Amino acid sequence: MTVLRNIRWRHVSGACLGVSLSISIASTHTLASPNEGPDPWADSWPDSNWTDSANPIEWGAYSELALGVFRRASPNPDGNSLAEWRNQFSASRYWGEHYLSAKLDILYDDVDDHSLQFSWRELYIDSPLTDSINVRFGQQVLTWGTGDFVFLNDFFPKNWQAMFSGRDDEYLKAPSASIKLSYYNTAFNADIVWTPQFHPDIYISGERFAYAQPNSREPTNQRLLADNPEDRISNGQLAMRLSKQHNSVEYAAYFYNGFYTQPNSINPENNRYYFSTLNAYGASIRLPAAGGIANAEFAYWQSRDDTAGTDPFRPNSQIKMLLGFERELASEFTLGLQWLSELTLDYTAARSAQPENLPLNARWHHTISLRLNYLSMQQKLHWSLFTFYSPDEGDVYLKPKVSYRHNDHWSFTLGMNEFSGRNLQQQWGQFEPSSNVYLRVRFRF
Repeated sequence: MTVLRNIRWRHVSGACLGVSLSISIASTHTLASPNEGPDPWADSWPDSNWTDSANPIEWGAYSELALGVFRRASPNPDGNSLAEWRNQFSASRYWGEHYLSAKLDILYDDVDDHSLQFSWRELYIDSPLTDSINVRFGQQVLTWGTGDFVFLNDFFPKNWQAMFSGRDDEYLKAPSASIKLSYYNTAFNADIVWTPQFHPDIYISGERFAYAQPNSREPTNQRLLADNPEDRISNGQLAMRLSKQHNSVEYAAYFYNGFYTQPNSINPENNRYYFSTLNAYGASIRLPAAGGIANAEFAYWQSRDDTAGTDPFRPNSQIKMLLGFERELASEFTLGLQWLSELTLDYTAARSAQPENLPLNARWHHTISLRLNYLSMQQKLHWSLFTFYSPDEGDVYLKPKVSYRHNDHWSFTLGMNEFSGRNLQQQWGQFEPSSNVYLRVRFRF
């Protein structure tokens, strides 16, 4: 799970607890390209692509209003966890064997920037180089691994502010300007992704949600100052995956070279956070089991800046293990379970070097997640609950949500982000004051 956890302190700059109310209006005429975010109604929208023989283009658009409010008296002086108007326009087209995709977001955010923002969520070209090699370059959303809201071998950027404020789940994954090279073979498939300029997570940094500093007794909205790596080729990110499917079983191996995607190191000379270097090695498997789908994933995070584990201002290396299972228990009712275990290596050395005024995380940290999905009213009404619970720390993050698709144009989503814990030094407990309720209203053109 990509939240800022350190063996010496818990700043957690990337996870937030809140209750938000959001309203969104969206309209779609035709979906331009496959939606990479989870959408239970993705196949239910009308396929009304505008095409002609001379210029076949698939396009789509929606408009969404979203409002979120804190359920408790939050330290955030703005008073809202979400207040925005989002418009997305998408278009895609094949030119022979070449595929072009573009998604433009036009957003007015009344919580943070108070201005109109233009950003490309997608702007890439996908082309075959040979019969077995394909290249995609440009702004794109990337994801891999087997976890549900849990990322062991996925170091592509995440937007944790989007997740904790109640935006659509699609926006948990942030885009990056990358080059993806894919090789297909009967023996195995290979993917290599190179991101020349470092793309960090959009983490919790004080402007929208309060967070806890080491040994703090009150959450703070003080802006977190973090130094990015220098913009040079050697500070890019390289991710590799080898995958194979055999008899309904999917195997994969992963490698990553780059940086932690959240600033979980501190420079003691100026007390500024920064991104320390990281190598990661992993593997996963997904297969049918007991009438459902089971998955397992493993990752070794090697903290290259502190291989001995004796620097109290940098993260220790870790081993992460995930077990998951999903099954339909009844018609339109699905259950998903996950167990994540994280082992901090070189723990004895870290404990000896730990300053007395900084808290020390446990050697083992466990997280259990539960997902319940139910579709009713001919799949127009979608009930969802996702829960994180740590049995060793006792803190909780709840994400209940109900969505209603009124017709082919209008949809409504009401949900909440609820955090609970014993103290501010917990992964989820620190965000308890930021619990929120949200409402989104979307109109698709």
